[in-house]
Amino acid sequence: MKKRKFKIGLTIAYIVLIIYALISLFPFFWSALVSFTPMNYADETGTRRGVNIMEWPPSISFFTLPPTLFKAPASGENYAKVFEITPYGRWIINTVLYAVLVTFGHLLFDSFGGYAFARLKFPLKNFWFTLFLATMMIPGQVTLIPQYNLMVSFGFINTFYGLVLPKLTGVFGLFLMKQFFTSIPRELEEAAKIDGAGYLKTYFKIILPMAKPAITALGIYIFLGTWNDFLWPLLMTSDKSMYTLTVGLDFFKSSYYTFWQYMMSATIMMTIPMIVIFLSFQKNFVDTGASTAVKG
Repeated sequence: MKKRKFKIGLTIAYIVLIIYALISLFPFFWSALVSFTPMNYADETGTRRGVNIMEWPPSISFFTLPPTLFKAPASGENYAKVFEITPYGRWIINTVLYAVLVTFGHLLFDSFGGYAFARLKFPLKNFWFTLFLATMMIPGQVTLIPQYNLMVSFGFINTFYGLVLPKLTGVFGLFLMKQFFTSIPRELEEAAKIDGAGYLKTYFKIILPMAKPAITALGIYIFLGTWNDFLWPLLMTSDKSMYTLTVGLDFFKSSYYTFWQYMMSATIMMTIPMIVIFLSFQKNFVDTGASTAVKG
């Protein structure tokens, strides 16, 4: 009886999860459909007609060649058009540089700080750590104006210095690495100390290799967050050549009309790399969550 109840409960759980997955994936699926829909098309009489992507129910058929989307033949021309009407390639380079530099800064400084709080002894260590954690309760918008004014005074507007420097470290990464380092047995470091290794050698030769799951997970967290960051690049960049992808997407909007097909094409190209990266490293999120939960 218990086994039967368990199977029924498991079946219900799977059904709920499948429904939730379909609901979550629907916006991405719809964006993909719109991205392959041309702005206009020639009907049977050869007359050029605009495409109404807001019609409901939509006229979509996957059983024709090419498939029909909103009464228009599907086409990949929107993807090529995005590169023609915008410096999209430059925006990709800007976004990659921004995300990579910020991620590298977090991995370096957060891991150093986390190791210091986990293993080193210095005055008021617990006080400083509690103070850092308390700053997580302050909304990021509160510090935007002071950070912006600081970048203006340094002359870093429309530069990678202004984009990257204020984002090179954060309390979340510090906390994550500190918790992971705390879960590593001290005996390993004591053995290294007996062999004559100092703090730096112990960190790079023993601790850092063991922290690969946490490092990878933190890197993915930060890379995804930075890749999708909108507000800070919007404040720091006014020159089109310095836009990141998130800011550049606004280029497809005007006061009276939004070029949804072009915007969705640019969005799909922006999103796919993140999905691939997340799926490739998702195991590290589970490993890190389990490891950091060992010790609070």
